[in-house]
Amino acid sequence: MRTKIYIILLLLFAGSAAIHSQTKQQEVYRLVQGLSDEDNGVIGQRVGELKMFAVADFDAASQAEIVRLLKRPNYPHYNDIALLAGYIGVGKAELMQHYQNPGLPVRQKWNIVLALARMGEKAPLEYCLSKIKKAPVNSYAINYLFPDLIYTRQKAAIDYCVEWLHSDEKLCQSPNPDYSASIPCAYAILELLAPVIEAFPVPVDPVIGLETGDYEKTLQEVRKWFKAHPNYQIKTDTL
Repeated sequence: MRTKIYIILLLLFAGSAAIHSQTKQQEVYRLVQGLSDEDNGVIGQRVGELKMFAVADFDAASQAEIVRLLKRPNYPHYNDIALLAGYIGVGKAELMQHYQNPGLPVRQKWNIVLALARMGEKAPLEYCLSKIKKAPVNSYAINYLFPDLIYTRQKAAIDYCVEWLHSDEKLCQSPNPDYSASIPCAYAILELLAPVIEAFPVPVDPVIGLETGDYEKTLQEVRKWFKAHPNYQIKTDTL
């Protein structure tokens, strides 16, 4: 009797999960249709909302619509749409065609490079890494370039972030406006890495980030963890 009840509960749960998944796919498709709105502001808002969904929530119809927009490099918010495409893994051929166009605006080419790197394309990843490794590491790099490395979710890119996690060079500005002295960039890198590494040794809240009251102690703990886990796994289920 208990076995029969257990099986029934499993079937009900599976059915509920399937309905929930279908509902999310319908919501995603509704938002994707909003990418064709005449108001550029609405398009930007819809892209931002779509970034919150899992890859599995983008069904074939949603993917096809995004690929259609990728063919139009002058389309509003194209740069963000390209990053979204890289995240869900669609439109590689379209992005590669634009990537080979020498006349693309710099920012647009960069986002296309990032999207292709996210999808595992070697040459774009190497291009991205070569550019960032030539840039000085400072607060600007940590705020604008290192997040791009994190976006790719590629081991070589994350390894470069981990490399600087181990540096004590004081090259970054403190987030505390009352503290004018420079601090190691490692603290900011710690925050960037935490949400994307499997089995990260410190609890991470999806809203507030690292759950710690002692950043110095946490930094040392995380450094030891990375040295002990050179083959760490990277999460790819978020943008």
